[in-house]
Amino acid sequence: MLNEIYKINVRLKLLTGLYIGGTDNGFDIGGADANVIKNPLDNIPYIPGSSIKGKLKYLLKIHEGKLNDEGNDYKFDDDNITSLFEKAETKENQSTRAIFRDLTLSNKEYLESKLGKGRYTEIKGENKIDPLKSTANPRFIERVPAGAIFEGEIVINIFDEDNKDTMIHAIEKALGLLEMNYLGGNGSRGYGRVKAEWKTEKVDI
Repeated sequence: MLNEIYKINVRLKLLTGLYIGGTDNGFDIGGADANVIKNPLDNIPYIPGSSIKGKLKYLLKIHEGKLNDEGNDYKFDDDNITSLFEKAETKENQSTRAIFRDLTLSNKEYLESKLGKGRYTEIKGENKIDPLKSTANPRFIERVPAGAIFEGEIVINIFDEDNKDTMIHAIEKALGLLEMNYLGGNGSRGYGRVKAEWKTEKVDI
């Protein structure tokens, strides 16, 4: 039986440019080799819920030693945490407990004031060095620039057999770990650093 629903309101402020890949259809400023994902109806970038889900799950597994250098992936010790991301076979109700919504851009006007009307991204030029030939191959990456803010929510459904404190704490811990890691691609080159803020509240049902 579904007993309670909690909502974690998430706010991510970009401290460095963010790249989460979309379709590479070119860009109207000289063209880009890699484009960010955008809503096709208004061309505004967003952060897919699947990206948040995958990253938070990864960070929790790294923190608990459930991933190793050989790429082996071990299950969480606590099925309360497992059930946030996938079915937990030890639970009578095997429904996945957490719903990760897309995060939408909440300060469009600020970006437009800096970049121009209808613009929400930047193009970053990079050189990829061929170690054998010592030649540089330029490439251009589209990013959402530092200063952009994305907001959304994570919904947690609590059933009879669940430990709500363990589940909520796991998500909040992962959001804290995200600040010390990165979101999206090219994190080792400085992309995707975020400031995470969140507020957890019970939803009346």
